[in-house]
Amino acid sequence: MIPKSSKFPTRVQFLSFRARAEQLITPHLRVMVEPHTPTRISVIVPVKVNKRAVARNGFKRLVYDAAWKQLASKNLDCIIVFKPISLLKSKLSTDLILAELASLHV
Repeated sequence: MIPKSSKFPTRVQFLSFRARAEQLITPHLRVMVEPHTPTRISVIVPVKVNKRAVARNGFKRLVYDAAWKQLASKNLDCIIVFKPISLLKSKLSTDLILAELASLHV
């Protein structure tokens, strides 16, 4: 798990970041990045991905752990937004999301 200080603290910061960030798009994710020191990450999983909070929180934990390993030393702000495409909490979905994160060249 990443430290709480490495998450976006307020909605105002999030909204101003979203307006100026570079966007990378994959089939299931939209990733917004911008240079910033220290690195901060936020993950958004809408209800349309899965209605169960347990599954959405699992996707968030999965992405936080995988993205933090890739981005911790790069001095970036990063917001990862799941597209509203239905996903089940399964090994196949997990592998798919991890492959998309690995394919991003941030």
